[in-house]
Amino acid sequence: MKNKIAISLIVFLSGMFSISAQNIFFKNAVDSYILAVKKKYEIPGLSLCIVKNNVVIYRNSIGLANIEHNVPIKDSSIFRVYSLTKPIIAVGVFQLIEQGKLQLDDPISKYIDDIPDAWKSIQIRYLLAHSSGLPDMKSFGGGKQPIEEKAKELAFREKIKFNTGEIYEYNQTNFWLLKLIIEKVSGENLTNFICENQFSGEQNSVFFSSDSKQIIKNRVTSYFPFSTGKMIIDLPTIEGDYMHAANGLNITVEEFVKWDRKLKNNELLKEETKREMWKTFPFSKSNKVFTYAWDKFTLNGHDSYGFTGSLITAYRVFPKDNLSIVLLSNGLGKIYDIDDVVDKIATLVDSDIYNVQEKAVEDMYSIFKDKGFLAFKNTYDSQKEKVNKEINLERLVNSVGYKLLRNNFIDDAIKLFQFNTSEYKNSANAHDSLGEAYYTQGNFEKAKLYYKKAISLGGTNGNAKEMLDKILKR
Repeated sequence: MKNKIAISLIVFLSGMFSISAQNIFFKNAVDSYILAVKKKYEIPGLSLCIVKNNVVIYRNSIGLANIEHNVPIKDSSIFRVYSLTKPIIAVGVFQLIEQGKLQLDDPISKYIDDIPDAWKSIQIRYLLAHSSGLPDMKSFGGGKQPIEEKAKELAFREKIKFNTGEIYEYNQTNFWLLKLIIEKVSGENLTNFICENQFSGEQNSVFFSSDSKQIIKNRVTSYFPFSTGKMIIDLPTIEGDYMHAANGLNITVEEFVKWDRKLKNNELLKEETKREMWKTFPFSKSNKVFTYAWDKFTLNGHDSYGFTGSLITAYRVFPKDNLSIVLLSNGLGKIYDIDDVVDKIATLVDSDIYNVQEKAVEDMYSIFKDKGFLAFKNTYDSQKEKVNKEINLERLVNSVGYKLLRNNFIDDAIKLFQFNTSEYKNSANAHDSLGEAYYTQGNFEKAKLYYKKAISLGGTNGNAKEMLDKILKR
C-alpha cells in the first residue's frame, strides 16, 4: 500500500514539474520574443498581458515610461491607446442598440441637425465600418489639429469621396459623429457614458484625453518618429474633447484586462449582439475584411477580432479559443506591424494559431531559392486551385519578391515582380514593386515606366508619384 502511495505521489509530482517546466518555457519564450521586438523597433516601454480561459497566463511590464527621467513602466502606468479607442466606442454604440435607443440603419440626421445635406442620409453602420465616404478631419490643420469649429467648417466644405458602403477608408470624422450621436441618445457626455457602462467608473486609471500635453499622474510619455524620422516626444495639440471617440482613451493594462473579461463573459454585450458587431461588413467594391469598428483576422482557421492605435497599442480576442492579448506601448523608433507581433504572440500560446500568409511566404521563398522559379510557379498554381481565403496570392508573390530584394537577389526579385504584373495586370501595387526593383538595380528608364503604369492604375498612396518625381529630378 505504501509503495502505491509513493508511486502515486511521484507521478503527481512529476506531472506538476512538467506543467511548471512548460510554464517556465512559455514565459521565457514570450520574454525573449518581446524583448527582441522592443530592441529591434526601439520601443521605450510596454506592458503585455495574455489571458487564456479567463486566467492571466503571462504579464510583464518592461522599459521606460519616460526616457528623459528614467521612469520605469509599472503596473500602474497609464497608456493613451489612440485609435484602439474605437472598438470601445463601438461597444458603446451596440449597448445603445441593445437598449433600443438607436439602430444601425438610422441616418445620422436623426440625431444631428447641423450637417451638410449630402451627409444626412448616411447611416450609423457606415460610420462604424469606415465606409461613409466622408472627408477626414485628420487631414486638416497639418501637424496641429484645429479646434472643433474650424475642423467642422473645413470638413463641411469637402465633397463626399465615394458612395457609402463601397470601400473601407479609415476616417476620424466617422467617430466624431458617433460621439455626437452617443451623447445625444444617452443624455451624457461620452466620458461618463463609456466609463459608467464599461469600466465601473475607474476614473484614476481609465479616462479620456486626446491631448498628450496634459500632465497626468502615472501616464506614460509617448514617443514617435513620424515628423522628423527620429523618435521625439508626441505633443499634438487637440483642443477640447471632440476627438475623444477617435483616439482619447487612456487606460492601464490591468483595467483593459478587466474590460476584456467583461466582454468575453457577455457583461458588456449579449452574445448575439457581439456576433452582430463582429459580422464581416459587405463592402461592394473592396475585399477588405472588417466588421463594425473591429478588424477581423483569421489565423489557420482561428478567427480573432481586434484593433490597434498609432502602431503602438493593440488588442486581440480569439472568442472560440478563449484567448486575449493586450499589448500597450508608449512609442517606437522604427515603424513595424504591431498586428504581426500579436500574431506571433498568439502562436507562442498555441502553435495551431499562426499566420498562414506569413508561413506561405517563408515556404515559397525557400522553394524559389532551393528549386528555382519553375518549382515556385508550380506551387503557386496549386495554391491558386485551392482558393485558400487566408492566402492573398498577389501579396504572397510580392512579399517573396521583396524578401529577395532585401537579400540583394535583385534579378530574382525582378523575375518574380514581372510574374506578378503578368498575373495581376490591373494591380498598381504589383507595378509599383517592379518599378522599385528596377530602381534598386539602377535601371531608371524601366523603373520610370512601371511607376507611370502604377499611377495610371490608381497609384499607391503617393509612393509611385514620389518615386517618379525622384527619377525625373536626377
